[in-house]
Amino acid sequence: MISRIVPGSIADELGLQPGDTVLMVGDLRLRDVIDYRFAIADEQIELLVRGVEGEVIYEIEKDPDEDLGIEFVEPLFDRLRTCNNKCPFCFLTQMPKGMRKTLYLKDDDYRLSFLYNNFVTLTNLSEDDWQRIEQQRLSPMHISVHGTDRVLRAVMLGKPDVPDVLAQIRRLGDAGITVHTQVVACPDVNDGVALHRTVQDLAALYPIVQSIAVVPVGLTKFRFDGKRPQSIRTAIEVHETPEWIDSNWERQPLWMEEPNGASTPLHDPSMGFCARLGAATDVPLRCYAPAEAAQVIDLLSPYSARYQSTLGLHLVYPSDEFYILANRDLPRAEFYDGMPQYSNGVGMTRDFLDLWSREQRRLPVRLPRPVKLAIVCGVLIAPIMQRVVDRLNRISGLKVRILPILNRFFGETVTVSGLLMGQDVVPALRESGCDRAILPRVMFDYQGERTLDEYTPQRLAAEAGLPVAIAGDPVELVRYIKALGRDPEV
Repeated sequence: MISRIVPGSIADELGLQPGDTVLMVGDLRLRDVIDYRFAIADEQIELLVRGVEGEVIYEIEKDPDEDLGIEFVEPLFDRLRTCNNKCPFCFLTQMPKGMRKTLYLKDDDYRLSFLYNNFVTLTNLSEDDWQRIEQQRLSPMHISVHGTDRVLRAVMLGKPDVPDVLAQIRRLGDAGITVHTQVVACPDVNDGVALHRTVQDLAALYPIVQSIAVVPVGLTKFRFDGKRPQSIRTAIEVHETPEWIDSNWERQPLWMEEPNGASTPLHDPSMGFCARLGAATDVPLRCYAPAEAAQVIDLLSPYSARYQSTLGLHLVYPSDEFYILANRDLPRAEFYDGMPQYSNGVGMTRDFLDLWSREQRRLPVRLPRPVKLAIVCGVLIAPIMQRVVDRLNRISGLKVRILPILNRFFGETVTVSGLLMGQDVVPALRESGCDRAILPRVMFDYQGERTLDEYTPQRLAAEAGLPVAIAGDPVELVRYIKALGRDPEV
């Protein structure tokens, strides 16, 4: 279904409207926006559209690389590929009941990896999927590896029949497709010696592998109903509880429902998967302590230096969270080699600081009348944001305080701004003594309309009793402060 027509475009000239449905391009029924893009890359096309007056075929002549000016409601026109893994750290199984249904949808769709940099595991691909990826050269792909040892990866994905991810990456490389990889690191599980092997194995596949990001596991208080730490095994078994099965979009097979009765070192029908791996799944699942975060950085830093010397790029990148947790200085922007994993929290903080360094020069010297401003953020980023607050407090008439929000909804182990809940922010704002507040853009959805617990900016302002604004970066923050200087009622 069409959501928007670009003014002045071919589609606009044809009279297409939002709400119309594109059914086919030529004789191709479209599965997704990727099919659409390939199908219209021609000089002559036929477009079958269903509108309010029925179905119409439009014959179009254009340059091959000219777009039609159609935007769609959703990027996928057929069924979303769901996840068939049972990762112990899966965030979706760490939420309480009663939230909106889409928050429990486990997606693992290779098309979203290509379109939006979503990380996928490649464990649910058919041979038809592989052929499509190769034929359409969907590059780059973003792959959750977690460990290159197959037994370890089986543990990290919570399933016995994981394919050889290194062989899969080689196949992608043979098709001319590059990949970006990530490791969700869990203390004493896939770090240490296992992480050494993973980095070495992936780096050996450069230039197919263009980046290796290592990010720390995130756990909420709902992981084990407040009883922490518990084991990897227990976390895997959460996927099989009636509560999760009832809340999930579709039923997934339990461990004892073994296909074909096959028997391999990882697949013995006589006992459950977790029991077969024994001690490998009895390791506690927990978050990183600051000293452990420093150890991960120290493990990865020599690899980054080596690959910069031999390959011309660092290739291996700890996420920002490791540096902040370990109280280490963030690398300079050059370290991130163009920040290919920016949306994965790798280099985002450095980019923020560098942009702030430039933008703060545009701040006003004074405000026309006193303003008490709260800047809301998660606990993790608060020390970084304090630098911003210190500079803002040099503006005459402006008094700013940082307001790090303790995440009572998800638990104190969740410290990022993107998972802040309206119900935790409101009481903190009421008690802040401020007369206005700036909220982080990342705590709202894509449209900037609601938090995970259904708070809109308007509802937050009404319940907190003060006006709120949203800022996603230093540019928007400085723009807001300058607007206060022109109009205190902004």
